[in-house]
Amino acid sequence: MIPIENPPIAESRPPAGRFVPGPEDLVFAIVLAVTLAGGRYGLFGDPGTPWHFRLGNDILASGSVPRCDNLTWTRAGTPWVDQSWGFDALLAAVVTSWGWSMIVALTAIGLAVLYASMARGLVRDGAAPISAIAAALLAAGIGSIHFLIRPHLFTYAFVYLTLRACQRQHERGGTRVFLVPLYTAILANLHGGFVALPVIVATAAIGHAIAGGWDRARGRQVLAFALAAGLSALAALANPYGIGLYRHVAGLLFSSGLTAMIDEYQPAPFGKPGAEILEWFLLALVALPAVSSRRVDRYQLVHVLVWLHLALTSIRNAPFFAMAAAPAIASLIDGLPLSSRRSWKPDGRASVWPAVAAVVLLAVAARGVWLGGFDPRKWPLDALATLDRQPLSSHLFHEQDWGGLIEARTSPLRRTYLDDRFELFGKKMIVEYVEVLTGGPTWDEVRARDRIDLVWLRPDRGLAKRLKKDPGWTVLFEDRVSVLLARTSEGFRIHRDSAAGDLANWAAWAAPPAGVWP
Repeated sequence: MIPIENPPIAESRPPAGRFVPGPEDLVFAIVLAVTLAGGRYGLFGDPGTPWHFRLGNDILASGSVPRCDNLTWTRAGTPWVDQSWGFDALLAAVVTSWGWSMIVALTAIGLAVLYASMARGLVRDGAAPISAIAAALLAAGIGSIHFLIRPHLFTYAFVYLTLRACQRQHERGGTRVFLVPLYTAILANLHGGFVALPVIVATAAIGHAIAGGWDRARGRQVLAFALAAGLSALAALANPYGIGLYRHVAGLLFSSGLTAMIDEYQPAPFGKPGAEILEWFLLALVALPAVSSRRVDRYQLVHVLVWLHLALTSIRNAPFFAMAAAPAIASLIDGLPLSSRRSWKPDGRASVWPAVAAVVLLAVAARGVWLGGFDPRKWPLDALATLDRQPLSSHLFHEQDWGGLIEARTSPLRRTYLDDRFELFGKKMIVEYVEVLTGGPTWDEVRARDRIDLVWLRPDRGLAKRLKKDPGWTVLFEDRVSVLLARTSEGFRIHRDSAAGDLANWAAWAAPPAGVWP
């Protein structure tokens, strides 16, 4: 006779989602609110956003990536690598389907999820909620210097994923680190920041090697890190340009001489607005060990030191330093005499509130509610109508930051003198351009050589002041943001928009329908 076993008692399963807010919910809410409030104009502060959109449309229309410049008349046909072609295509596809408000919503949600995930990961690793919240918000504050609609936002996400994968590999072994080659292959088609991922894995290999006594198991783990770093470097070749992508990035970073002229490649500007949070973060790393009962372990210390060096030499690396140092900061805060862990018990279930907030915000964006656009106090929006009426064949000299706006927003589309793709133009041309802006003798040489017919600059530029006094030039449009001038000898007609025209132009930009520029 076969014995009959009593059936197991069914256990009640907890709901899939958690309704009690946790530390990550607070971080999510704060980052989302701050990004939406500050990003109303702030997310559109980068001059590259418009040309990314323009190239994305070209890629979707042609089914191929650009291999030479087709946006300027000074470098037309020059070989060029679009290292962010995937981002460009995604940007154009989303904007064309749902408008720019959807991009604002997706950017805000993505950043909020990123830093909320950081807080949740720190709590899972044993940090107290207050420590995790403080570390994640400090990291978000430092990262906010580059909260822009730019492809580097994908690098934020993949840097964090790589740091977490390496952390898990360090703690538990296994094969988690071999996700990084996949991350690198994806990011290599979205942004040149893919080079950070093999660097993180190589740093993790060093950190793991010195984290404890050497034995066969540690050696195997170090070998796994090294192999993953090598595979990541190879995985980046899975892009339309192949090894040309590496040549492009290396040329910009090491041989072009241009990084010294680009703000985001400069050392951290301590003492200036925007660098305060980074300064506080660094002071905390210095001061907390003196009063905390915790110490930063060797593995984390290696990451902190490597990315601190990179952040101090180039401010664009500061957000990645903050991500790498967040576990160290959380651990040090935990060791303070006032820290307490009794108020929170980690819950493995995901909170429902971020998902609810994301759905609501996406629905609002899909309805066409205006969430952000170019700031008319900074960008020369009112002058565009006047520029559009000028001959398309005329050679335009303009502010570099307005190059992308011209390439994407003029109607009909107009080629530019230059834009913010420094690597395309080279150091010599950029230096010459800066000299021309002063209105000195270099302008006369460039005017004759390039047969400049139109000049569109900020009113305080030396060249703008000079040409306004020159009888050979006529002011077509002028306001506080820009002045547009034409050579009188070319017969350009003078046109100044009326107040009603200005108002109508602004209204069209303030509340655009889906698919139209914000």
